[in-house]
Amino acid sequence: MKSGALLNNDPDWEYQSFDFTASAACVCAPAIMWITEMVDRGELLAPRNSISSYHDVLTAGAFFIPLTIAVMLFVVNGWIYAGHRIHVAMGAYLLGVIVFDHVGRTRPLHFVFAGAFFVVGAFLEAVRDDDVPNWSPRKWMLMAPILPGWILLARWNRVKQQAWRAGGILLPFAALGLLAWAGGGWIGERWLFFAEWIALSVLVLNYLRDARNHAHKNAGLPMA
Repeated sequence: MKSGALLNNDPDWEYQSFDFTASAACVCAPAIMWITEMVDRGELLAPRNSISSYHDVLTAGAFFIPLTIAVMLFVVNGWIYAGHRIHVAMGAYLLGVIVFDHVGRTRPLHFVFAGAFFVVGAFLEAVRDDDVPNWSPRKWMLMAPILPGWILLARWNRVKQQAWRAGGILLPFAALGLLAWAGGGWIGERWLFFAEWIALSVLVLNYLRDARNHAHKNAGLPMA
C-alpha cells in the first residue's frame, strides 16, 4: 500500500479490512481483558500473571471474543492463500489455548498448544517469504510437532538471514523471564503476561505486513 493510502483503497489487498480489524483485536486483546476486569470490579488492578489467566474474567467475552477473532484471522488467511497454509495450524493452536484451561487436568494440553503457537510461529517468521512450502492444511498439522527442527535443517540459510523476525517473538519470553528471575519488581511478577502480549503483537503485525506483500506479489492470480 502506498504511503497515505486509505483503508479499502488498495485493489490488490482484497481482505485488508478483515486483516486490519482482526489484527487490531489480537494486539488489543490483553488490554481489553485487563481493563474489563478493572471495570467489573470498580478498582485499579495490576494485570494478571498471564493472558490465559483471564479465562474466568466476569465479562467472559473480553477473553473469548478477541482470541476467537484471532483464530479466524489465521484460519481464513491460511485457507484462502495456498502459500499461507501454516496459518490454519496456527489458528488450531490458538483454539487449543482457548478451549483447554491453564489450570486443572487440561493444563498440559493448554501449554502444549500455547508453546506450539509461539514457537512454531516464531520459526515460521524466519522462513516466511518464498521458502514456505505449499502444503495442504492437513500436512501442516501433521508436520507441526517437528516443524522447528525441520526448518532448522531444511532452511538454515533463511533462518540465519531472517533470525531477527523469529527473535522478535521469542526474545520477550527470554528477556522478561530473566528479569523475573532477577527479581524485576512489578513487571517481573507479571512477566509472562507482558511477554505474551509483546510476542502476540509482533507475530500479528508481521502477519499483517506479509498479507499485504502477498496480495501484491500475487495480484491477478487465482486463490487456492
